[in-house]
Amino acid sequence: MAETALYTISLTTDFEEWSRYNVFMMGSCRDVDGASSDFVHLISKGSTDGNSFAPSTAAHRHLQLATPECAAFDLYIYVVANTLPSSRIIGQCPPFEVQLRICANGNEVYAKPHTVNQWGGATIYIEFPRK
Repeated sequence: MAETALYTISLTTDFEEWSRYNVFMMGSCRDVDGASSDFVHLISKGSTDGNSFAPSTAAHRHLQLATPECAAFDLYIYVVANTLPSSRIIGQCPPFEVQLRICANGNEVYAKPHTVNQWGGATIYIEFPRK
């Protein structure tokens, strides 16, 4: 029988212009038989007017999503640019990193940086436990 756990998913960044992005985190939980058992999600919106470069709030820079007890889950993270970068010169807008961390019952089981394109954002998909 597969083990179950309470998972906590954290996404953090220190990128100065993080407020330009909206973030959507969604998890589809599965039970020990592999059947869908629950769905969790989080939406964090940065700038809403399309032109603002207001500093990100601490809550927007550190996002956290928790699952109910489950045996496995599929995690989808969409980082969507809502405004243009501060420079219109592509070479002056390099990708930046977000740190994705997953804990099972409080123990870190995954920690990895992921790259976000300043113009196109990012899509991150993780199947857990990793196969």
